[in-house]
Amino acid sequence: MEEVKGLKDYLEILNRHKKIVIYPAVMLILVSSALALLLPATYKSSSLILIESQEIPNDLVRSTVTSYADQRIAVIKQKLMTTERIMAIVNKYNLYPEDTKNSPASVIVELFRSHMSVDMVQANVTDPNSGRSKRASIAFNVSFLDKKPLLAQKVANELTTEFLTENVKTRTARANETREFLKEEGDKFQRKIQLLEKKIADFKEKFNDSLPELLPYNLSMVEKLQDELTKDQNQIIILNDQILTMNIELANLDALLPAIGSVQALTPSQKLAQAKAKHASLKGKYSESHPDLKRLKREIESLESELRLEKNINNGKPDEHYKSPLFLKINSKIASAEREIKRLYARKKEINNKLSVFQKRVAETHQVKRAYEDLIRDYDNNLAKYKELRAKELQAELAQNLESENKGESFTLIEPPLVPSHPEKPNRFKIFIMGTVASVGVGIGLALLFEMLVGGVRGYNEVSRITGSSPLVVVPLLSVKGDDVIDTTGLNVKLYWIIGFFVVVTLVIVGFHYLVMDLEVLWFRLLRKISLL
Repeated sequence: MEEVKGLKDYLEILNRHKKIVIYPAVMLILVSSALALLLPATYKSSSLILIESQEIPNDLVRSTVTSYADQRIAVIKQKLMTTERIMAIVNKYNLYPEDTKNSPASVIVELFRSHMSVDMVQANVTDPNSGRSKRASIAFNVSFLDKKPLLAQKVANELTTEFLTENVKTRTARANETREFLKEEGDKFQRKIQLLEKKIADFKEKFNDSLPELLPYNLSMVEKLQDELTKDQNQIIILNDQILTMNIELANLDALLPAIGSVQALTPSQKLAQAKAKHASLKGKYSESHPDLKRLKREIESLESELRLEKNINNGKPDEHYKSPLFLKINSKIASAEREIKRLYARKKEINNKLSVFQKRVAETHQVKRAYEDLIRDYDNNLAKYKELRAKELQAELAQNLESENKGESFTLIEPPLVPSHPEKPNRFKIFIMGTVASVGVGIGLALLFEMLVGGVRGYNEVSRITGSSPLVVVPLLSVKGDDVIDTTGLNVKLYWIIGFFVVVTLVIVGFHYLVMDLEVLWFRLLRKISLL
């Protein structure tokens, strides 16, 4: 059974091999001290940029830039970290002169990106809308690392200026693009509206009397004309009744009877009156095509011709026999009524023509209504969208003025980059402490390794464990001059080879870094080669 070693046993091992512990430890401490002292200093220059909120409330003027500050800063960083812009800064300030000669642009760009950093400064803020506390970015640092403090400050200042300029340019460009987009869309809808207005005008010109908006007027005119027709028809009926009555009176009137009262045959005037009275009476019962009405009409025309002939014979004067005042009065009323009937018939014809026109308009209105309403609806929709776009364009114009006058959310430089007085890295004290601890650890490890390689039995306890009984006497190691009891030459050679290997590897790495190529450049080259595989 293997014995479990305690702290005392390990201390004895270290004491036996103290040279193996001390020599490598001292050597590695010297190497780490040399690294801490000889590694070139890298300086870091930083600027602090405050993210200021919009000066004018969003309720009054709303900005066209709606992304979060973190997102905009990341976008600006990507724009600044392009190969073209990085190489412009590298050439301007002559950065990495040795690496530029021996390395491609992609390696220089990656090296520059590794030396440049943007760090957000966050704080707990209260959301005015929800009232909840949350983390928000209130500022950010722009930093750059370089071996020369003045150069680090200049490049950091250049990057800070680029960030501030790019932010203003981006916000102004976004506002301009938004306004131009809304203006173009508004112009498109304006052209659509003008085209629709022309279509509506042409439609109205084509169907100017049958538009849906004129339907109430056309219906009212149809109703009005129908009422007038009814009134005129009633008036004609009344006048016909009056003529019938007056003709009956004429038929019963014996205007030319002598005072003695002798019977005399009917005169042509009396016959005409009787014929007209009978015609008027039958006209209310039969149509114009009835044989009796046709016969009476021919008789009336014949009597009228006879009376006109007698009138011409008497030089235009009526027969003296027919000058009864009552007869003349009734005859005059009949003539007046007949003229009124003719006027009413002519008016009815005119009204019927008008009624046909308005009825045709009403009928056409139902046919054109759908097409007209489609045009009007399309026009109203486009007009509403046009007004909305023009209102948004006005808001975008205000937002554009807001950005151009730096009244919106802005980046404010509150701490410009300064020339650093202390290096950012390396941390020489940390390197020295870590080197010292590592050196002691390596020494202890080598001692334990040597103990494992040498083996053997040492100590009272180990002999007792192996033999199972305690030894009577413990005799210390006796050194005989000229004769080594134990030959450790081979083991010492192995130990020295191990120590030498670690020292040589360390020196090769340090020499390669300072004499051949920066280890960072080598690392980026390796990554690039791996990515191409």
